[in-house]
Amino acid sequence: MSDQEQKQRVITYSIDVLIIVGILALLAYLSLTLIMPFLTILIWAAILSVALSPVFVAFRNKTGMRASWASVIFALAGLVILLVPAYLAVNSMVGSLGGLADSLGSDSFHVPPPDASVQDWPLIGNKVYDLWQHASENLTQTAQTFAPQIQKLGVAVLGAGASLTVGVLQFALSIVFAAVFLATSLSMKALCERIAGRISEERGTTYVKMATATVQNVSRGVIGVALIQGTLGAIGFLVAGLPFAGFLSVIFVMAAIVQVPPLVIIPTIIYVWSVEPTMVAVIFTVYMLPVMFIDNVLKPILMARGLETPMIVILIGVIGGTLTMGLLGLFIGPVILALFHKLVTVWMAGDDAETTEADQAVSTTATE
Repeated sequence: MSDQEQKQRVITYSIDVLIIVGILALLAYLSLTLIMPFLTILIWAAILSVALSPVFVAFRNKTGMRASWASVIFALAGLVILLVPAYLAVNSMVGSLGGLADSLGSDSFHVPPPDASVQDWPLIGNKVYDLWQHASENLTQTAQTFAPQIQKLGVAVLGAGASLTVGVLQFALSIVFAAVFLATSLSMKALCERIAGRISEERGTTYVKMATATVQNVSRGVIGVALIQGTLGAIGFLVAGLPFAGFLSVIFVMAAIVQVPPLVIIPTIIYVWSVEPTMVAVIFTVYMLPVMFIDNVLKPILMARGLETPMIVILIGVIGGTLTMGLLGLFIGPVILALFHKLVTVWMAGDDAETTEADQAVSTTATE
């Protein structure tokens, strides 16, 4: 074959490859465009299915139930756990706002005068006392003075309520998809291992198991620490004699799960300072502040337990992921850093041909 013919064949082959790659890229782009509205839902579904997989397997082994029926039970239980508290909270808020609107419309609503102890609050005591006193004397004039701020606050509250409603619905869909993933967990696991094997034949399965173990540890850390915080917070609420202490405890657990415990603790501290003696408020504050920050100590310990990945890597992944991607990043961040840490370790060791003892330890931990 002449040089000209060889050159022509290379050109023809290159054009064929470019056309194939272009078609594949176009199909991938269109597929991602179609999936994008559901991407967050599917990611949450994958996280939930991985986190609940050990519980799902144990439930099936104990009951002998088929995977399809077990997944239906898990989906119904998850929807009840999510939607019932959300409905009760929304119904209570709507009822409270309706009663407040009726009181304001009938001019029967009055702000009680502030307690003298409010002036003793650090930094803001005098300003809060003056504003509170003015509102108790002439609520209409006070509301008119702060009308722009009240309007902005109302818009922000409505926006937050709409976002919360959308988030609850998205999470409900994630629970349904997670049940589907659990019902087909064996085939999904095999698919993930095949894809990882195409990337790295020797270590692909190990990386899949590492990612699975990391997600499960993070899930246990989040839920476990939230329950610990909720229990300690409930003790503080009950001892302080706060109204609706049980309801506050449930809200506090939910806030701890979504990584915002200060949204519950700080208002309760302010309330105790406004209605209780100074000594009681100081004791309550000294007790609740460590409860608010205890997750920063416990989570890294629980999340890194049983993993080869160092605790500092998991901690950076959790914090960095949460700051950059929100609650979803809480799970994705440590997985990304754990895999990157392992790749760097393998590269520095210069041994990508055989599985090390550390890899086998991670695989054993993830399987248990």
